[in-house]
Amino acid sequence: MSLESSKAFKELGSSIRTMTRPSSSDTHVANAKAAVKSLKSLLQSSSRKQTDLLSLIPAATVASLLIDILEITEKIADSVNDLATLANFEVVDTDKSPKVPSQSSHCECDESVPKTDHLQVVILIEESALAVSDSEKSNVV
Repeated sequence: MSLESSKAFKELGSSIRTMTRPSSSDTHVANAKAAVKSLKSLLQSSSRKQTDLLSLIPAATVASLLIDILEITEKIADSVNDLATLANFEVVDTDKSPKVPSQSSHCECDESVPKTDHLQVVILIEESALAVSDSEKSNVV
């Protein structure tokens, strides 16, 4: 479920970035729904057996969170599809890679920064950065 939701989000993000209609996000959402159905039946069958309830709670909690994520993924996919319709996103064949719209002349993008499809941001907060001395606290209005 998590993997399929991740693939759907990646497809939806790419769709918005390139202003093309999402092609495979519905497939990923459908695959995740099938996994949810399978997981629900598995949990129901294990709850009928004589299983220690305390050992079942963590699995049920994770399953509940994943189901919630899937529901949100579905809503986002519907919204992106609505956006694609209203904004007349380009329809791209799945055989061809989507065209990236050219930057307008007034864009202040830094062209020296390499563009990647997989952006990740990691923020590290060091304990020393969080420590504020008493003199700094008194200077804060």
